[in-house]
Amino acid sequence: MVRDRHKSEHPPKALIAAGGGHITEVEMIKGLREAGVDAHAAFESSSPHHEAFARAGVPTRTLDLKNNADFAKARQIRGWIKDEGFDIVHGLANRQVANFIWASYGLPNKVIAYRGAVGHVSRWDPTCYIKWLNPRIDRIICVSQAVERDLADSGVRADKLVTIYKGHDLSWYDALDGRAARAEVNEEFSIPERATLIGIAANMRPVKGADLLLNAMLELPDDVHALLIGEARDPQLKTLAADERLEGRVHFTGFRPDAPRLIGALDINTAPSRGREGLTKTVIEGMAQGIPAVVSTAGGLPEMIRDGETGYVVPIDDLTALRERIAALVQDPAARVRMGRNARADIRRRFDISATIRQTADLYHALLDA
Repeated sequence: MVRDRHKSEHPPKALIAAGGGHITEVEMIKGLREAGVDAHAAFESSSPHHEAFARAGVPTRTLDLKNNADFAKARQIRGWIKDEGFDIVHGLANRQVANFIWASYGLPNKVIAYRGAVGHVSRWDPTCYIKWLNPRIDRIICVSQAVERDLADSGVRADKLVTIYKGHDLSWYDALDGRAARAEVNEEFSIPERATLIGIAANMRPVKGADLLLNAMLELPDDVHALLIGEARDPQLKTLAADERLEGRVHFTGFRPDAPRLIGALDINTAPSRGREGLTKTVIEGMAQGIPAVVSTAGGLPEMIRDGETGYVVPIDDLTALRERIAALVQDPAARVRMGRNARADIRRRFDISATIRQTADLYHALLDA
């Protein structure tokens, strides 16, 4: 087991906290426990994962935090640390990170934070000293090298930073059945059977670049359709979609709990973002289902796509390059199949949950062995 490679006399006892929790976080915690870490979970009471933790034998408690300075809950957490002997507290979201810091002052436990996005950290922002710039943090796990570089540039000591990709498992996606999903999408949105379907999945604020996709669509063939998965928060999107050249070719789904299944119905996935990307989940969800992606150079996106092998990478805000790369994939179905196959293999090779578990366990041991 993992602990056998280290000099610690006992397995690390870690309290790991998230909000509702994503499958990547749940499976990481379960995997850590299987790997010999005494991992305990603290999730919001509304999380759907408490039963799954119980079945897996992971000790679990509820932790509902009002804000970044919920001092009543911080005192409760401090009691847990002292009374139960936690070596490590590991926060997977902002509120959890901040309150773990408050709870840990003057105690010997290690504090680990997770950071999943680029930007909004500054030496000149006092609120950043509650979290990312707080000296009580021992390590920050960065979801991509881009996030690690951004934090270093923002004043976080380099020796506190480590990149661990948030891993997935291909088996999570095998049951989604992209072919069946495509038939359902075609029926729901009246998309012709032979259309080429391009998509973006996001909360579509201007930074996400969905407007670039629609502008690229203006010069793509009439049998190319776009599926916009998520809330369209950028007001210009509906205006662009109303252009007569796009009539009947742009389909807004709104928020969808089945977004990963809809992504699997695409022929081409896109993420033409202008910034703040860590390790974009919706791109990974497409790659795991064999869908190639055209992405920008924002944040960690270039770490995910091997240009010309699993999709294409284009400069931020370069509409011409975006349109040309999408057009190339529209015109070459065989290339889409090849790149999709390569993308799925990359998830297994570079973004597998087992690597996330192993590297996180190793970090826990290294902190205790130091």
